Amino acid sequence: MISVLSLVAAMAALPSGGSDEPAKVPVFPNFGFSSLDGSQQIDLESLRGRPVLLTFWASWCGPCRQELPELQKLAEELADTGFTLITVNTDDSPVMGIRFLQRNGIEVPVYRMSDRDLATLGVRALPTNVLLDREGRPLQIFKGYSPAVPAEIRRLVTALGAGAAGSGSAPGR
Repeated sequence: MISVLSLVAAMAALPSGGSDEPAKVPVFPNFGFSSLDGSQQIDLESLRGRPVLLTFWASWCGPCRQELPELQKLAEELADTGFTLITVNTDDSPVMGIRFLQRNGIEVPVYRMSDRDLATLGVRALPTNVLLDREGRPLQIFKGYSPAVPAEIRRLVTALGAGAAGSGSAPGR
């Protein structure tokens, strides 16, 4: 079975068919998320009009532990662009994610997905980041950690220009 992430990456690499315009990648599927405590629900469709970064992480993942504070700073920096950070905790229990965030003073919007949706996406490496443009189309997929990822995300979001006003963070946790 092919995962959504593999399909999106393959479609983004397709030639545009002779046109001078780049090939249009389809809109990312509208997955739903629930906050770690289960009190709030959101879906990707409700975030259209904003650049969105989906970050998949776990508390036991060393590279994720390094990246989350960097992404928190990036979200604060890019808030006036409409940038929205959605972090998806993949720990076996939400309590593990909550404890990690509290111990490390990290305040980012954290959600969970159903196991079925996670399997459909095919996230196999942590952290995995999927940057969506304002229309919900994937701009870039980053698998694994690199100190260069936040700078590349900043560059891509800045290139999109200012857009939807409002807070750059989503409810959650």
